[in-house]
Amino acid sequence: MERDRDPSNSRRATHGDASWSRRGPARSDRAEESTLGLDLAHPRSGGRGRRRAALTERSRPTALDARVVRATLKPLPRNAGKEARGRVLIIGGSLRYPGAALLAARAALRCGAGVVTIAAGRTVVEAIAGEDPNVTLFPLAEAQPGVVAASAAAQVSTITSERTRALLVGPGLAHAPGTDDFVIAALRNARSIATIVDADGLNALARTEAWRDALPSNTILTPHDGEAARLAGGVVPSGSARVTFAERHARDWGAVVVLKGAVTVVTDGKKTYVHDQPNPTLGIGGSGDVLGGAIAALVARGIAPLAAAASGVWAHGRAGALLASEIGESGALATEIADALPRALHEIVEGR
Repeated sequence: MERDRDPSNSRRATHGDASWSRRGPARSDRAEESTLGLDLAHPRSGGRGRRRAALTERSRPTALDARVVRATLKPLPRNAGKEARGRVLIIGGSLRYPGAALLAARAALRCGAGVVTIAAGRTVVEAIAGEDPNVTLFPLAEAQPGVVAASAAAQVSTITSERTRALLVGPGLAHAPGTDDFVIAALRNARSIATIVDADGLNALARTEAWRDALPSNTILTPHDGEAARLAGGVVPSGSARVTFAERHARDWGAVVVLKGAVTVVTDGKKTYVHDQPNPTLGIGGSGDVLGGAIAALVARGIAPLAAAASGVWAHGRAGALLASEIGESGALATEIADALPRALHEIVEGR
């Protein structure tokens, strides 16, 4: 679950949901100024007025809206089985935060993953067993109750096979002696697997020298401003400089960066998307775990890291907007955000 959350996540929407109607997002192709003061491109294509966006390089940040995502997400084949949907492995959970991995798993399943496995300390597995029959569990060796042993990284290697398409490391993992060594070893062992690092996985990196050398080749880092500051060793700037910060560090770290906040930046250092639809519905504990699971599911489907990250951010935001329209901006639960994800994705598939 998210801790040390950027307080800007909780500010009220400025124009986000106002751009939506029952037919979907507003269809303006004009460049738009974001709340960061950025000139955002709204990509399009011709043909009967239909607009589509390709995840290609442009000279300025692109507004992350339904058109961008529609170009990426396609309906599953009619004969798609669980392997076609993809397998997700989540390393996370602790006695203090047992629900974080469950929230990520729920979101991954709601975004269409074929199989989701949670690998956690043995006592954590015992604590969450039976909470969700849709999730498979793998107990890891512990240094003490609820704390994964550094040696458990070898166990992770035994369950990450060619069939595992996405690895999510960090939700609710907490910190204890040996945890950082476990995270680094697990990442080194996952060289061929697309990997999302979130929450306590990011904090473990920040406490480790030369952590960039441990990252798999296809890595997505999903920090809020506090986590990003620890990774970068400095303060995250505000305004349009926040985008430049994310782009620079994405290049330096060799990863896709999802800099979370009221306005979220998604970049690989060359191509950048800005999701500028602030929604306080998402400003709750566990919301980030849901986002991590959503991105992992899209990666497992075979979508490239940048496109999967952008699509996950949009779906997460749209799920929050749907909830806000139904019950208001207060009182939604992280589980409800996860459960709204299929409706958000269905809008894309149906072309709404």
